[in-house]
Amino acid sequence: MKTVIFDLDHTLFAADEALYDGAQDLLAILRRLGVQVAGLSNHDHRILVRLEEAGVRSYFAHILCADQIADDHIEPKAAAGVRHVLKHLGARAEDTVLVSHAHSDILLGKDARLARTIGVTHGTDSAAPLREAGADHIVDNMPGVLDVIG
Repeated sequence: MKTVIFDLDHTLFAADEALYDGAQDLLAILRRLGVQVAGLSNHDHRILVRLEEAGVRSYFAHILCADQIADDHIEPKAAAGVRHVLKHLGARAEDTVLVSHAHSDILLGKDARLARTIGVTHGTDSAAPLREAGADHIVDNMPGVLDVIG
């Protein structure tokens, strides 16, 4: 894959605002492999501060937050938001993977016609909704993403 789009809300960050184990290492590996990394968030620009504080902001080529493109009325977690990110990166949907913990984001990846979707359960019993949404792969943790990213 040439591009990976991460859901930033509860996929990279645990509830206590810390990165999930292995997230920073995964981002570093993707950079070494030459993969473009982007992020989507339904939250406002404060997610950028969280990424900065976690030491991972520099891994992202582009991040789309809820309050960044109000003039265009594009929602980050909509197919138009994904297309916006792809256009900004000069990336193609067929070369892009979406990684998320959420059923709705897996559906978003399918709606945007991305090459693959990867659901992350973070070790919880949340695989059923990801399967129901049609996730191409389901992994238990962030390091597991690397095993199926292709």
